[in-house]
Amino acid sequence: MWSLAAPRVALCNGQDSAKAAMQVLQRTAATYKNLQSYEFKVAIHFSQGSAGSEQRLVERGAKGAKYRIDEEDPRGTSRISNGQTEWTLSRASNTYMKAPATPANLTPISDFENIAQHVAGADIMREERYIADGKAVMVYVVAVVRNPWPPGTLPGVQMMMYRIDEETFAVHEVTTHTRNGINQTKVVVYSDVKWNQSAHDADFTFSPPPSAQVVSSISASSAQVASLIGAQAPDFTLEDANGKSVSLRDFRGKVVIVDFWASWCGPCRAQMPYLQDLHQKLADKGLVVLGLNIGEDSEAVTEFAKQSAYTFTLLLGGEPDVDTSYYVGAFPTTLVIDRQGKIVYRDEGFGEPNKLRSAVMAALK
Repeated sequence: MWSLAAPRVALCNGQDSAKAAMQVLQRTAATYKNLQSYEFKVAIHFSQGSAGSEQRLVERGAKGAKYRIDEEDPRGTSRISNGQTEWTLSRASNTYMKAPATPANLTPISDFENIAQHVAGADIMREERYIADGKAVMVYVVAVVRNPWPPGTLPGVQMMMYRIDEETFAVHEVTTHTRNGINQTKVVVYSDVKWNQSAHDADFTFSPPPSAQVVSSISASSAQVASLIGAQAPDFTLEDANGKSVSLRDFRGKVVIVDFWASWCGPCRAQMPYLQDLHQKLADKGLVVLGLNIGEDSEAVTEFAKQSAYTFTLLLGGEPDVDTSYYVGAFPTTLVIDRQGKIVYRDEGFGEPNKLRSAVMAALK
């Protein structure tokens, strides 16, 4: 990936931290405004309560407001612009529409080019480890509040959290949190990023399929929302702090608690003794507890476990592939997986310890 090779932002507290956050946002905006071309895969995970949906796209573009957005779903849509004309194709209905391209049209990187605009508040919450395309990088986790919020933002949005690469200022992930009462979360992950590679005009032209019909409007496609409860738990293989590989499938026939946590998270720390108690009392009955750490290295996790005498398995590197496959938008997120490998319980935050225990006991029967 092309890199600005810019110096890291110095982090401070209080007002200086807010200034540092704005500096990160400004450098990010400059990075995307200076791109000659780009291409990346996009995974959009939307969750509300225990239901979720997933949408996958490939987005590419070049200077001159040229872009192409293709849904990976064979029945999805494509949106293509050569800078003068925009086409939208629905493969499900085999129809397409065309309209003049205008400055108001949003490109795949418009939000990032304008990331420092309309900011009512910003703060660097922390720095953390992130797995980007199989490589561990350090990111700034920047919380942003805007006034106004841009079109297309989830209704009732409270804040957006950006994971921004400390070296390249690439945006790896964006999480949108809504206010209490709505309980919706949207997580967008950008991967296989390619910057400033050769782009051809043919990439941004459109030739309709011979049988396609021209229409005046096309409805935006939406991913199917499904309950996570009762669904097969996505498999994963991660390493523990000692480098030993652990796979979820290895525990088929047992009941598994999967807990997404981090040491900076107060509710996570509050729940850990409870998980340790369940581990000690119910391991011989078939319970396995897996703590999937997010954003920290093996040294930090080992020291945390040693200080608190936690003996259940702690795994590393669950972001972004594993946590998004479980629609994790807040910490801790805790799940119970039954002996058949199905999710039977899910909770965000440490608010229902008795319900967690009840779910575990029911699954162990």
